Amino acid sequence: MPPNSTSSRQPRPIRRVREPSGIKTSAEPNEFAAAIASGTRKAQLIAFPATLILAIAAYLLALAGSALLDIKAPVLDGVPLCLGPGAFLCLYCRLAFPRATRAAQAIEAAFMIVILGLSLACLSYIAAMMDLPLRDREMSMIDRGLGFDWLQVMTGLDNWPAALKLLDGAYATFTLQLIGTVLVLLIAKRTRELDRFFVTFVCASILAEIASIVIPTLGPMAALAGNHAFVNLPTVGRSTGEIVLALRQGTLKSIDLGAIDGIISFPSLHAAVAVIVPFSLRWYKPLFWPVVAVDALMLVSAVPSGNHYLADIFGGLAVAALAIVCSPMVQGSLERLTGSLYRRSDVLWAHAKGE
Repeated sequence: MPPNSTSSRQPRPIRRVREPSGIKTSAEPNEFAAAIASGTRKAQLIAFPATLILAIAAYLLALAGSALLDIKAPVLDGVPLCLGPGAFLCLYCRLAFPRATRAAQAIEAAFMIVILGLSLACLSYIAAMMDLPLRDREMSMIDRGLGFDWLQVMTGLDNWPAALKLLDGAYATFTLQLIGTVLVLLIAKRTRELDRFFVTFVCASILAEIASIVIPTLGPMAALAGNHAFVNLPTVGRSTGEIVLALRQGTLKSIDLGAIDGIISFPSLHAAVAVIVPFSLRWYKPLFWPVVAVDALMLVSAVPSGNHYLADIFGGLAVAALAIVCSPMVQGSLERLTGSLYRRSDVLWAHAKGE
């Protein structure tokens, strides 16, 4: 047989398709996750499918809750205002500049931050309106059982203004850390990990809001300090406690942009974020350790902020652990749901074209 015949040709080696940089599939990849990893155009239409579903659900739940409790929620007005322009910019960027994927993902991520921030803030106010008995006395007893007297310790700490300024600065990095983590994951092209980060934060927020309904508290500054005068210690916890009381008594009937500051005492969402952010950035060691240092300070600063008992910190750590464990399952389920919706849309489209 001639040497150049087809039967003598050696089979060509199979080339492996290299995954896009920074994107990791789960241990049990599903159809949509595989589409993201392979970079198909269909998957690129939505960079954060799980987050999108959770954001829509949170917004609709906040709308329904505010209507059911007959409370105005102007804080939610910003969502439909930016929905149209945001969707248009994202779609235009993907169609006109198909290679500018990070720009389109940045627009989508910005919209997710807006809708989640406003919706979750509104839900925290709605949760505070549930009129279950306050549990500040029990939380104070738990602190004392741990050997921690909040008022006594804070009275001593009030004499250390430099330390309080440092802790107050760390406490204020809450929002900056969330946005910074989003930017880092975007720049590193870790799209699916960014989707996981959003899902983890939403899970932590919902768990914290449910816990705040079951165990409502005003916080130590409002419940223990009363009219105690502090020179350097932040007293924002008093205004937070007043907001909770006004919501419970029905004298506050409007949720405005001030709700973004947060009013949850137990558990501490600051403590939860102090775990979630380093966990999400553990892959980049040069940034991981500085973030751990800042978050250690933020974790400690939650107590002198006046909003949290020491027990709230342990509650926040538990919330973070549960959110980290649950988020892969939630993300996988929502991705499968999105993949199913895509398949159905393909069938309907093919049927409409007569194929």
